[in-house]
Amino acid sequence: MSVVLRRYLPVLVLLLALALRLWGIGWGLPDSNHAFSYHPDESMVVGSALLQPGQNLLDTNFYNYGSLVSLTDRFLMLATGLGNTPVPSTAALLLARCVTVAYGVGTCALLVALGRRLEKPGLGLTTAALYAVAPLAVQHGHFATVDVAATFWVTASLFAALTPQPPLPTSARSSLPLWERGSLFWCGLLAGLAAATKYNAGLVLLAGIIAILLNPLRSEERAKAGEGRRLSGGERQLKPLALLLGAALLGFLLGCPGALVNFPTFFGQLTDELKHSRNPDEYFVGQLAALYWPTLGLLAALGSPLWLVGVGRALVSRTKTELVLLAFVLPYLLLICVSANQYIRYALPILPALCWLIASLPWKPLTALTGAVSLAFSIALCSVMALTDPRDEALAFLRQRGVASVGFARGPWYWSPPLAPGTTHPIPPAAKRAAA
Repeated sequence: MSVVLRRYLPVLVLLLALALRLWGIGWGLPDSNHAFSYHPDESMVVGSALLQPGQNLLDTNFYNYGSLVSLTDRFLMLATGLGNTPVPSTAALLLARCVTVAYGVGTCALLVALGRRLEKPGLGLTTAALYAVAPLAVQHGHFATVDVAATFWVTASLFAALTPQPPLPTSARSSLPLWERGSLFWCGLLAGLAAATKYNAGLVLLAGIIAILLNPLRSEERAKAGEGRRLSGGERQLKPLALLLGAALLGFLLGCPGALVNFPTFFGQLTDELKHSRNPDEYFVGQLAALYWPTLGLLAALGSPLWLVGVGRALVSRTKTELVLLAFVLPYLLLICVSANQYIRYALPILPALCWLIASLPWKPLTALTGAVSLAFSIALCSVMALTDPRDEALAFLRQRGVASVGFARGPWYWSPPLAPGTTHPIPPAAKRAAA
């Protein structure tokens, strides 16, 4: 491989990620037939970003998710004059989708940077390429929701957790780059931002805790570095842990200030969300056991079952990098396994780590095949999203034939053609009232 090609491969990977996420980005946006996005969560997330009269600038009044994405959308819409409508406009939703695209491409850039940071540039590039074409990441990389953003902050926190922390005295740390001087602080801060985007993404804090346990600042090394004082066990681990947790709290409050400015609403909706995780939506009643879902779900998410092999190999080899990644992947995977609602997008935050474990396998041809299958799957998804949605086709079919009314035996409201503009409202009771 030529030096020029090797130099520009990361740029090509990022351009591929960008192209896949922009292809079909206009899917399901509001038009004269439906007043809301066909993705029900988009209208809730971006709708909460609209600043209502008399509303606190830092309070979204919507805390089913953390508010970092909504606040980012709010400031961008205010800056561009798109935030003064009662419901999210097509332009506002498109702007918010572009933010998601930036998060998705940014995650690929972080993976490239992580490979270089760990002196494994080829591994980082392969990981970034796998994530760039992963079907789940590509599909949800089009939507103005919280999942892709949470994945970015999780990956950034893992980057910080894996940044080496040399045992230097305080006087010598000033010569280090800012990132290395405070990697534990950044790890915690970014974990807090992840939780402020999607609450359960805060589990990435476990990776930082494991990093502390695997890399304690030993008193002998401090003595060799010139401080000449032996450290107690508390100083070696409790102080870094306090720094990590304090930074995480700071990051969470920065990304979700509503926890302070509107605590009753924040706490009430957070409690409702916890209850929701134990009470299945109608689509999941009577479904198969939880372990069945992540196995097949992640097969579709990554285009390959190699993630199982990658996790198994990491459990056997247990290098520091793999243990830090597993400290987040395994608890998070267990969490989504026991949730009563098993939407496949819940797996997005662990996708970059799983791509890293796949890329670490010694079978390069098989990894390349995984990437090729994933790319084909993602191209198929994007090509469908660029077409007319079947609901719009059904609506045109009914109108052409003068059908006055239509009945649906069962199924969620958003599976139906928009017989009235308000029937795509993200809250089903409101949609039923609009349909009536």
